[in-house]
Amino acid sequence: MLRLAVASAFASLLAVANAHGGAMHYIIDGEVYTGNWDDLHNTEGSIQRQWNWGGVTKLNDPYLACGNNGVPHTNSYYAPIVAGNTVTANYSFDTVSESIGRAWTFGHPYGAMLAYMAACPEEGCERVDLNAPIWFKVWEAGLLSGTWAKGYWAMKDVFEGAELDISTPTSLKPGKYILRHEMLNLQTGPAQWFPNCIQLEVSGSGDSLPSAEDLVAFPGAYDKDEEKSFTVKGGSPWFYVTHGNDTKFGKDD
Repeated sequence: MLRLAVASAFASLLAVANAHGGAMHYIIDGEVYTGNWDDLHNTEGSIQRQWNWGGVTKLNDPYLACGNNGVPHTNSYYAPIVAGNTVTANYSFDTVSESIGRAWTFGHPYGAMLAYMAACPEEGCERVDLNAPIWFKVWEAGLLSGTWAKGYWAMKDVFEGAELDISTPTSLKPGKYILRHEMLNLQTGPAQWFPNCIQLEVSGSGDSLPSAEDLVAFPGAYDKDEEKSFTVKGGSPWFYVTHGNDTKFGKDD
């Protein structure tokens, strides 16, 4: 469980205007995949569900699952990946965006990053109920050092232009999956969630899937226990790697 209290110390921090957004492209098993944000007008197809620049601020918002509006591309497809390999998400964009009128990088250095996966039926992920309890945590990254308000968060690396690497479970059963990854901005208060979802076709020799008790729903996974405090649970981890050390939990131990 990763506990994140939205402290008043962040009220004095300067908000970064128009610094919201999501993953612009992905590198998966050596292939590059373009994202699907709403002003890209991507007509070629995408593995990514559509999103816009605004964050989700309500924990009961159905867009907490895959962003606004979270629908698959008309020509959606799946990125092949071998179980255990890494999905690399890039949060920078060198071309001027219509929405913000300039080149862009994700502008929030304070907050947690988490990733979940959901298994889909053989026919695919396009019609899966994103708000059902289908999600299991595979990765998280939070405060690496220092105090909560002035410390070094893993998100700062992305803020400074680094790519985000998300490991997939090596024991995962082959099949179609949705990978949901999110940035939880705690800089400006109230908290803002920026989720993205992509479709993967997993191969490999694994045969594992999480049990029902390891699955969570969005909304529903996160509890607001106080007006300015959130307990980010995400359910009992089936598998995840904590950024900043080699600690692993779950099936891949």
